[in-house]
Amino acid sequence: MNATGKPKATILVIDDEQIVQESVRRILEEEGYEIDGAMRVDQALDLLARNPYDVVLTDLMMPDKSGMEAVQAVAENHPDTGVVMFTGFATVDSAVESMKLGALDYLPKPFTPEELLEVTERALGKVRKKRRDKEIEKLYSDAEKAIKSSLDLKEVLRLICTSVVGLFKVKGASLLIHRKNDQVLEMASYCGLSDEYVGKGTLDSEKSVSEIFQSEKAVLIEEVDFDSNLQYPDKARAEGIVSILSIPMTLGTTVLGVLRIYSGIYSGEKRSFDDDELALLTKFAEQGVRALENAMAYESVRKDIDGLKKNAPGLKGERAPDLLVTNEHQWVNEIFHKFEQ
Repeated sequence: MNATGKPKATILVIDDEQIVQESVRRILEEEGYEIDGAMRVDQALDLLARNPYDVVLTDLMMPDKSGMEAVQAVAENHPDTGVVMFTGFATVDSAVESMKLGALDYLPKPFTPEELLEVTERALGKVRKKRRDKEIEKLYSDAEKAIKSSLDLKEVLRLICTSVVGLFKVKGASLLIHRKNDQVLEMASYCGLSDEYVGKGTLDSEKSVSEIFQSEKAVLIEEVDFDSNLQYPDKARAEGIVSILSIPMTLGTTVLGVLRIYSGIYSGEKRSFDDDELALLTKFAEQGVRALENAMAYESVRKDIDGLKKNAPGLKGERAPDLLVTNEHQWVNEIFHKFEQ
């Protein structure tokens, strides 16, 4: 059991040998797992239809059906459940075949308690990652639809920040736009940060992750490096920030700004990001760039319409509606001006 009193995971063991059933149950229950057992494949499939399991441990040689059939049935009908095959008839061919059918791992008999625990934990890690990836994919799809449905630049940037915080379970996120004229990064939107921290002012782009503008790659700054890499290291520490990941928002070869992800202490550990998560965060940065492109296109069309209306009979004096942010932030006007040149 874990600290909440819940089992670490639920596991179904399929094996017709009573001694194996009892041995596996004892080893795994001592480690906090909840175990169900089945002596036949049909019995196991009935249990799977009625109960959710995280992992199935199945023998290859069974009296009614092959363990391969159990692997295939789980893969087809319970894709969120992982399978590990173990057998006393270990061959390379059977291992490869079980993997092709969907097994996550393979454990020859006889096995030690340490080997059983290792293969179980490895399979659980793969199952949880697959479930998490599936959840993130759905949440990102929902966020992407919401972002695409809005024409308000402010709202799009806000949605990007809130989606990043919600998806990645981090302390906060912000979008900073690069004002090239005076080489500063200005806050365009944020989520999860205090007004005091946000109100510290613009950032000198030469003093804050300047390597992003050179490499155009993501940069991670840990708390130990705050003093040498951040303009306001003490304010970051006071905010409870332990690391800052910066993702460049690039258009062609130009860095328009930065998507920043702020990590605090989460589940007792520092937040790290794997390659898949970095790729997804890069997609969010690209959403920000597309939002800016859309805003620029809108402004350009609005100006064209205004020009036509000046000379159109009956429409003089009328004006196309402003995009809400065009006159509120210097960075928006700078971007428009850059692409008008």
